[in-house]
Amino acid sequence: MTRTTFDHVAAAYDAARPDYPGPLFDAIESALGQPLLRAEVADVGAGTGIASRALAGRGAQVVAVDPGPGVLSLLRSRSTSRIRPVVGDGNALPLRSGTFDLVTYAQSWHWTDPASSAPEAARVLHDRGVLAVWWNLLKTDDAPWWRAYVAAAESANSGYDHNEADIDWGAGIDTAGCFAWVRRVEVPWTRTVDVDVLVTDYSSHSYVAGLEEPARAELLELLRSGLAAAFPSGVAVLPYVTRLWVARR
Repeated sequence: MTRTTFDHVAAAYDAARPDYPGPLFDAIESALGQPLLRAEVADVGAGTGIASRALAGRGAQVVAVDPGPGVLSLLRSRSTSRIRPVVGDGNALPLRSGTFDLVTYAQSWHWTDPASSAPEAARVLHDRGVLAVWWNLLKTDDAPWWRAYVAAAESANSGYDHNEADIDWGAGIDTAGCFAWVRRVEVPWTRTVDVDVLVTDYSSHSYVAGLEEPARAELLELLRSGLAAAFPSGVAVLPYVTRLWVARR
């Protein structure tokens, strides 16, 4: 990941990426042993602030850390006084030690090196603070439109790996040895979304955003046509799971 990986697709990212289900934040509060109200949170890899705004909406004070000045500019324009943007890297956080109740990585832990980011998260947390990392995962592997899209994406970008649902993202947290325990939680939910919004969502994924034209446009048009055939009403109803790892110091 570079400083500007998502800067040129920041508007699409912010407009079309899904929010996170309420039970996710309930699970985080359970791990914290307290409500998010007045909690001090560092949201790392914050992007345009989708998770930061949700955390602030529950009353947290949030420092939103991201290496991209472009996405942080958009975050700043849309955020309340409870969110403070900071340019920084998850592997070397520009934050004081022992400061935070909670450190979060929403859709961003995989951009870091856990050998560095896990100790950094532990460093900025106070005693018994919590690290929470999570991903929204689409669970529609058997759908013909999705199989066709995956095959085309793999052909267009050799770095694309559609097997993210099988990866134990929490392994790097556990082996770092910085936390007393690590737990995995799964929150199933359903997303109802306009087909055009879903295509815009995928246009902001790194393996698509990094393609040159016309390959990028061709991949997105394949996705659009597949979705249109599967959902002729123009509205897709899709199963998701939000997979969360929580770890306590």
